[in-house]
Amino acid sequence: MWEEELSQRKASKGLLFFQPQPIRTDEWLVWTPAALSQARQIPPFPIENPNLGPGRAPLLLNLPVAYYTTWFRPQLWGFFILDFERGFSFCWMAKIFALVLAPAWFLRQLGLHSRGLALFSGLWIFLSLQWWLSSPAMLPEMIVTWTICTGCAIQFFKQTSSWRLAIAFSVFVYCGVNFVLCSYPPAQIPLLYLMATIVAGFVLERRQVGEFCRVKRGILIVGAAVATVTIVLVPYWIGIRPTLDLVSHTVYPGARRSTGGALSIFQLFSGLASFFQTEKAVPAVYHNITQPSHSYPLWPAVVAALLVARFRQRLTISPLFVALTVLIFCLSLYSIVPLPTWLLRSTLLSFSTEHSTQFAIGPANVFLTCLFLDRYRVPMFTKRGALAAVAGFSLGIALLFWTASLQKPNFFPDRQQIVLSFGSSVALLALFFSQRRRLLFPVTLITLLVLSVGTVNPVMHGLSPLLDSEGFRVVDKIHTADPTAKWVVYHDLALPELVKATGAPVLNGFKIVPDLDFLHRFDPRRRANFVYNRYGHLVCELPEYPGEIAFRFVAGDYYILYLSPGDSDLREMGCRYVVLSDVWPDAELHGFSLLQKIPEERICVYRQQ
Repeated sequence: MWEEELSQRKASKGLLFFQPQPIRTDEWLVWTPAALSQARQIPPFPIENPNLGPGRAPLLLNLPVAYYTTWFRPQLWGFFILDFERGFSFCWMAKIFALVLAPAWFLRQLGLHSRGLALFSGLWIFLSLQWWLSSPAMLPEMIVTWTICTGCAIQFFKQTSSWRLAIAFSVFVYCGVNFVLCSYPPAQIPLLYLMATIVAGFVLERRQVGEFCRVKRGILIVGAAVATVTIVLVPYWIGIRPTLDLVSHTVYPGARRSTGGALSIFQLFSGLASFFQTEKAVPAVYHNITQPSHSYPLWPAVVAALLVARFRQRLTISPLFVALTVLIFCLSLYSIVPLPTWLLRSTLLSFSTEHSTQFAIGPANVFLTCLFLDRYRVPMFTKRGALAAVAGFSLGIALLFWTASLQKPNFFPDRQQIVLSFGSSVALLALFFSQRRRLLFPVTLITLLVLSVGTVNPVMHGLSPLLDSEGFRVVDKIHTADPTAKWVVYHDLALPELVKATGAPVLNGFKIVPDLDFLHRFDPRRRANFVYNRYGHLVCELPEYPGEIAFRFVAGDYYILYLSPGDSDLREMGCRYVVLSDVWPDAELHGFSLLQKIPEERICVYRQQ
């Protein structure tokens, strides 16, 4: 993306397969430059980096830091052992392979017999998250460490070997620390509810069938493991508390509270419409393609099949299935129906978001489906019954799409895509309800997901589009010669991140935590606090008239500061370099001279005279 952003031409340097996606800004525009900024500080990988915000901001963005917590984050070890580009590759490979293998291992701990279905669960989750792999940046390891911790928690109740219990305890603590360090409560809270639900359902299931299960022991060990995680993180909490205090007083995300009901029923089941979806085919209810769920929601069909098995064939329904169904229903209810404030506060769901609950509903849907396919292999439907079920669910999907299309004209921009997605959903339902062809369901679903999202993430060799760009080299050379000088960038969202990636101290750009000391210089009465007291991008613009200093809100994570580069406060702070995307005609009037011009990358560097 950096080659496209700087030179306005299609990416080619180092690109092996597929095309980069501009919408994936959380990765290429935020995380990658931030990680580079960490690596290029002296000493490298500090726990405090003003480029990312005040305090210990790097600890909040899943970045490599030279701190004891990194021992618990093996995905980041490559940055310390290898050069940056190989460390970057190691980090992503760790995320990808772990995201496939961890759910497979977890389901085996739950008693899944089929290794094929276990691997299918990992592939299903991995492919469903292709558009979300870096939004938030820590999502893959969050899900991986959560699944491992849940699998270890299950061992606490069923394991008879002391040394295996000790291993499970150690792994739980190790991965639990990693999970906490992901620092994204909106997704972590629903995942913790899912963990508790699975453990409770598993315990009830084993007690129901009379298998070995030490309930009291398991609860005590879980409590001891959680306490150990807390103790390990005590130095971290003490060090980061002032930074967390700053975050808690921000407008976004600190003051954000959800009330439930932000999603429509269509949005809740948007995975039904996501096959073969492109950026031009996104339903009108979404701003971009990263917002819909890309996880195929089969759980209503699974629940229907379980009810048929219970009442038609008198088969016993496992408490684990009941627990998962109840949780999915409750989180879905929270997503589509406003709930009382007292309930949301007491359950901590006010700190989550309706969108983030999909990170728990999606895996729960996968686990419920895989457990059903593994355990219920007896015929449950007659041919007529299967046809009726397929027809009923197909009609339901058709009604869902039809009612959604009434919301606004051209709700589905690409009719061919929505027809293909509808046909794919119906075909999957037909395979699921067919006793003879049910084994084809996993293969078909994975094939459809690969065809739909398999090319979303590009495969690159190195980071040459950024590191080998002329703009990066020029800024890096200037910064090396004048390392203490501060920079400010105008007219652009991406250029501040390029300057940041060199390690140069840049006053604006993306900030994990807003630098209120800097911002209050230009708003001493705090009148624009709502605009700038937030996580997000600070873009500077030249004032419309001499002496103008103003803030403007653009989006939840994007705001503008109108400020002259020659402002006395900037000079006082040691800001000697200004970067613009075009020639600045009034530079000399403000005491600046053109130092370097790179027209092919739209970069002009000015230095204070």
